[in-house]
Amino acid sequence: MENEKTMECSIMEEIREMRRKISAEFGHDLNRLVAYYQELENEMRKSGKYRFAAPPNEKSESDRPSVERRK
Repeated sequence: MENEKTMECSIMEEIREMRRKISAEFGHDLNRLVAYYQELENEMRKSGKYRFAAPPNEKSESDRPSVERRK
């Protein structure tokens, strides 16, 4: 169990370090970072190799559960 926790902590620290490096590449500027990820997403979508889940606001009306309104 202790070994498992140590491994989880090690993995999380590695992920955090990667995130810090990526952020530093963009001068820790959130707008630049988001623009980068959006462009990356667009390229991945265009390639046709990947499938993406539609955000809730992109689902059609038929995909949404019907909710009766109170009168």
